[in-house]
Amino acid sequence: TKYVKARLEWNANDNVDALLTDYYAHWYGAAAKPSRAFWDALEKAAESTPVLGHEDRILPYVYTPHLMQQLATHLAEAEKIALLPREKEHVKIDRLIYEHLKAYVAMNNAEFAGNFAEAAHQAQKMLAVRPQLHAINSFLIMPSERLANGAPDPNSGAFYWGISDRLDYYNQLANKLSGKTGRKVAVLPQYAKFALDPYDDGRFASWYKPNWDTSKWQNILATEPFYLQGHMSKDGHPYLGKIWYQFKVRIPQTVSNQKVLLYAPTVESEAWVWVNGQYIGHKAYREAYERPNQFEMDVTKALKPGTENVVSIEVSTSRSQTAAAGGLVSRIFLYSPNAAP
Repeated sequence: TKYVKARLEWNANDNVDALLTDYYAHWYGAAAKPSRAFWDALEKAAESTPVLGHEDRILPYVYTPHLMQQLATHLAEAEKIALLPREKEHVKIDRLIYEHLKAYVAMNNAEFAGNFAEAAHQAQKMLAVRPQLHAINSFLIMPSERLANGAPDPNSGAFYWGISDRLDYYNQLANKLSGKTGRKVAVLPQYAKFALDPYDDGRFASWYKPNWDTSKWQNILATEPFYLQGHMSKDGHPYLGKIWYQFKVRIPQTVSNQKVLLYAPTVESEAWVWVNGQYIGHKAYREAYERPNQFEMDVTKALKPGTENVVSIEVSTSRSQTAAAGGLVSRIFLYSPNAAP
């Protein structure tokens, strides 16, 4: 990108395709064709995936299994035909970038599965790749996001919500479920019943009641922006306003007389929560890009252990298209915190 930009600044009428052909030939040599296919596939995926917003909150939906398989195929071919040491080193850089990306995809998939310990493990794998890239050339990436004292390294470029921050956060969530700071009660399903509420009728019509008829509501992934699932105009404008999610989850009898909290890692952008028709609380508005963007609410008195429970969540996207709020985009869970010592 920087190479093409520099050439176009010199001659705005230059042929971009010819510039790229020249670049790949000189950088990758014998491996130019599959290496270009590798980077073209990434660029095409980023351009064609209809996600909105900024920063990497949109990227988990760009890096699909199909794309990852394409990248692996192109990379393996490039590794096979690279000849000169310089070509091999450049392909090795792409291999390390791919391994870093593969861990990133696995980290997000683990979060969406509610396996936060695995998400932390994959974050650690990403951090382990970085020193290898730095050893090849210090301009590729800094070896760590933090200084020896744990403070953010200002030279790393990771000023906000870096992988080190996510590693810490995933470990915190894993501890809530593993017994270290709490024990898992249940992970809510990845799919929920979903409805738009453009006129804000739901609160007044009691859509939150357990017996409310949701048979005509859409089944939707609660780990993917709702607008990607049929709620974006042909011109790329997302629905704005109130939306509803309803989950059904069985609560074990063993949690009777235990405190239980409902935790959602990411909600974009404001929310109200009911359990079994009982109002629980409100998550105040926060900008959609902020991370973490969580809520944690005590649902002990509303739960019915030993049977199926209904969790209803009303979400407001706000009226800002630029915020591009995606609704619920993470795996929600119930846990029982350890008693204070």
